[in-house]
Amino acid sequence: MRPGQHLASVLLIVVSLAFVSIFIGSTGQLSLYWYLYIIPIFVAAVTYDLIGSLVVGIVSAGALAWWFYSGVEAGLITNSDVLGHEVVLGTAIFIGAGLVLGFISGKQKKQQAQLERLSVHDRLTGLYNYSYFVDRLDEEIKRSKRYETPLALIMIDIDHFKEFNDEFGHEKGNRFLKDLAGIIKKKVRDIDIVARYGGEEFAVLLPNINKEAKEAAERIRKAVEAAEFEGDIEQPVVKKTISAGIAVYPIDAGNDTELVVKADDALYKAKESGRNMVCD
Repeated sequence: MRPGQHLASVLLIVVSLAFVSIFIGSTGQLSLYWYLYIIPIFVAAVTYDLIGSLVVGIVSAGALAWWFYSGVEAGLITNSDVLGHEVVLGTAIFIGAGLVLGFISGKQKKQQAQLERLSVHDRLTGLYNYSYFVDRLDEEIKRSKRYETPLALIMIDIDHFKEFNDEFGHEKGNRFLKDLAGIIKKKVRDIDIVARYGGEEFAVLLPNINKEAKEAAERIRKAVEAAEFEGDIEQPVVKKTISAGIAVYPIDAGNDTELVVKADDALYKAKESGRNMVCD
């Protein structure tokens, strides 16, 4: 939620509570107060979940208690027993309803956040998925055009991954993909976009980087070459390598499609030249 939305929600809650407090203080009519009380409870529950409902409930209960006891002390409230029961019962009902609503709202937000995460992340590796990569590539190309900055793309492919799967099984293959994803993430900047392009291919977008992207690709290649991956009982430690191709906008390509094609061509060159290398 943006700061402006937080401010609007808090203001609406405060103004609503202030209004209903002034209303009951001037009229003493509890029946209409309960209808007005729905507004801050609803806003707090939907916006801030359980915590919001609880805070608004405590504040409103305090305001009601102050009004009731000050009214009794001043002699303005004569039927204190009947009215006191209504205040306690009404407050309890609305706080309870607000807490239930806040719980439901919080649960829905968590589910929504999980769905949103799954929609842009690869479930196995935790990296961004192909669809998100395509969208971000388009955005980054537009940004590079606007600010006249370079954009590098690294395409990575695992050398002989099929043989690894055939020998150690798909479960170990999945484990390897997860470990490789972690290595790639560690060897690039936080602002770089790392995605699982498909199967055993990965893509890395590096904004505002020119041919220096080759250094980043070499860091990844060397880290993978030095890493030890899980095998089986007969061969517990497995060594693997990757090949990578690099292309840079606007030096090598004029749009997003050309950038992918050029990086793919460079990757093919690396694999044809003997693998375990980086080509541009």
